[in-house]
Amino acid sequence: SVRQRVAQALLRLRDRFSGDDPGHLGVRISREDLATIVGTATESLIRTLSDLRGEGLIEVQGRDIRIRDGKGLEKLATN
Repeated sequence: SVRQRVAQALLRLRDRFSGDDPGHLGVRISREDLATIVGTATESLIRTLSDLRGEGLIEVQGRDIRIRDGKGLEKLATN
């Protein structure tokens, strides 16, 4: 699903770029670029990020995305 692929992409970005702050992705990425990575339309990605934010899994401020609930996101990524 798109939700699963978004969760997987966010976790991969975190694992590769997080540095000292494990919740921060460590990279500023446009919605268009993230949609391309996920393989979905930008509109679908935006809706999914909004859903994940509403569920308390992530925080979004502009191009910065912070993972608030890594375990919850990992569970979503594997289902």
